[in-house]
Amino acid sequence: MNSIPVERISDAAGSVLTSRQAFSTAVSAVLPPESANAESLVFISKKEHLDSIRGKNIRALIVLEKLFSEIKESLPAGIQIWTASNVQLAMTRVLPLFDKNAPFYREGIHPAAVVHPTAVVHPKAHIGAFAYVGAHAQIGEDTVIWPHVYVGPFCEIGKRCYIASHTTIGSDGFGFVSDNKFNHTKIPQTGKVVIEDDCELGAHCAVDRATLTETRIKRGSKFDNFCHIAHNVEIGENALVAAGFIVAGSTRIGKNLMTSGGVHALGHLTIPDNVILSARAGVTQSIEASGMYGGYPLEPHKESIKTLMSVPHIKKLRKQVNKILNHLNLKDEEA
Repeated sequence: MNSIPVERISDAAGSVLTSRQAFSTAVSAVLPPESANAESLVFISKKEHLDSIRGKNIRALIVLEKLFSEIKESLPAGIQIWTASNVQLAMTRVLPLFDKNAPFYREGIHPAAVVHPTAVVHPKAHIGAFAYVGAHAQIGEDTVIWPHVYVGPFCEIGKRCYIASHTTIGSDGFGFVSDNKFNHTKIPQTGKVVIEDDCELGAHCAVDRATLTETRIKRGSKFDNFCHIAHNVEIGENALVAAGFIVAGSTRIGKNLMTSGGVHALGHLTIPDNVILSARAGVTQSIEASGMYGGYPLEPHKESIKTLMSVPHIKKLRKQVNKILNHLNLKDEEA
């Protein structure tokens, strides 16, 4: 990779970084302290990181601001040093400069992609190899569609979205009518999917098109790998959803949803704004109030932790209850 001048890093980071010790140099990689070498930029968020970089002739450091005053006398001279009040935020500005994948999603449509003549793809969008964009679909500015993505007819994807490989947008919703002989007849799915600006879908996600109208993911929402959004679902702004999230049809979810992995929600429910769902939570009824929830059946998070902690004691409790029942000659009666 080409070396990147520290001046370019300062420009990209803007006010997120504050220069504490200026030195004109260039770096070729961002590495953790234990793996760093003389050509790398290193983030320092703990005092112990200094031991890992000692003697490696590091060229540039980004130091957590609240740590800087404590360790500044121990920092090397003759290198570029910035501080950042939020190291993770600084990473969002700096790491794109070192992204090795960046050359693979420059603007334009890959020759191996299939884009229907009636689809509207912004000139500054990128469609990767073997992706498919259906009739009358719309792809917005600076959106990246990775290889092997399917975008169905009439689906809409906004600006600055990121759709990872093997994701399907606009697959048919799972709708059938069954007769008294248990024969299943498909209910046609005639709607579409709308994904608003600044959304991200990880690999192997599926977003079903609506039965009649639309399935919608609102702006700023981010989904990890292997998530499934069923037909007619609406998810509000700025959702942050970990892998394995599954939501059944026609559920309405407010803004700022946050989930850990493996969360499932039934259909035709309502989930309000500002809900957090802990790992493997099962939502079987509408949630009435904002807050943090967990477990199955769903409970407020603190209560779900108590329930989980009780599970290992169930066998012992059963034995104790049986002893009490025997003592009271109630063994054959229902508890």
